[in-house]
Amino acid sequence: MTLPSHRSPPVHRVGRVVAVVVAMGLSGPLWAQSVLNLAVSRSPLSLPLYVAEAEGLFEDAGLRVHIADCAGGHRCMRMVLDGSADVATAGDTPIMFNSFVTPDFVVLGTIASTTNDLKLIVRQDAGISAPRALPGHRIGVVAGTASQYFLDSFLLIHGIEPRLVTAVPMQPEEMLEALQSRRVDGVAVWEPYGYRIAAELKAGAVQLSNEGVYNVMFNLVAQRKLAGGRDADLSRLLAAVGRAQQFIREQPDRAKAILRRRLATDDAFVHWVWPRQVYRLSLDQSLLKTLESEARWAIREGHVSARTTPNFLPFFHRAPLMAVNPSAVGISR
Repeated sequence: MTLPSHRSPPVHRVGRVVAVVVAMGLSGPLWAQSVLNLAVSRSPLSLPLYVAEAEGLFEDAGLRVHIADCAGGHRCMRMVLDGSADVATAGDTPIMFNSFVTPDFVVLGTIASTTNDLKLIVRQDAGISAPRALPGHRIGVVAGTASQYFLDSFLLIHGIEPRLVTAVPMQPEEMLEALQSRRVDGVAVWEPYGYRIAAELKAGAVQLSNEGVYNVMFNLVAQRKLAGGRDADLSRLLAAVGRAQQFIREQPDRAKAILRRRLATDDAFVHWVWPRQVYRLSLDQSLLKTLESEARWAIREGHVSARTTPNFLPFFHRAPLMAVNPSAVGISR
């Protein structure tokens, strides 16, 4: 998708980004020889990529990109695995589930995290005023994603055995209708769907507190065949993301405006999601520990047929981020 240009005045910005790229010691011409196809989830967590697109930071880093929107990181990651995208955004849970079935991807780094992305929203007339009332009810989830993991984590934190709640698989765009038709009593869903459901149902929806339940780690994953052969382009991508994160910190109002335009939403949505959003580039032990914990959960709850957790270390491709920001890499070989 190409948006109308809303770029800031280029006050030394091009020079700074080019300096980063040159400092990486990349060989060959500054400009990428082919387009890097990105599958990007329509999410506030994708803001660094939206900013890089709107502010021309990809071009400044010598990179040509094509962005394809997708509804959810599980779908974006599927595009990498089927070869229709080079790089995708994906939360930690789709990475964990796919690591059980294929070695054909690598993780480049985490670009954002938040404890406020997943929401458990229930119908006001379903009689669920507190978590203890959830047993016996039907909750819509997106199987194989953070939605599923969040629901189980929420239940366990509140002392509820997950098997006492019926998880109903569906896609996020189906959840509003499922609530309205009373096909489910609640949904576990990420943004912007949580906001849209709450705004549509108004007093008919109740959000149960998500405090302390789950910290989503939002990442860039790439086709494994790109590792090594296109590391220069992957480093340019990460350099642009790093500059976009700096832009978000230094110019939050402009970044919020980009988010509003990119998701075709309003100020109320930005106010709803902005708290607890962290835009920081890393590849460290916290992601590894999260994946290992989620894998143990998936095995324990019977969501996968495997009996041992994958070795996640071969999935981490450190070289592109090491070339851009070595201090952001906290995972050793």
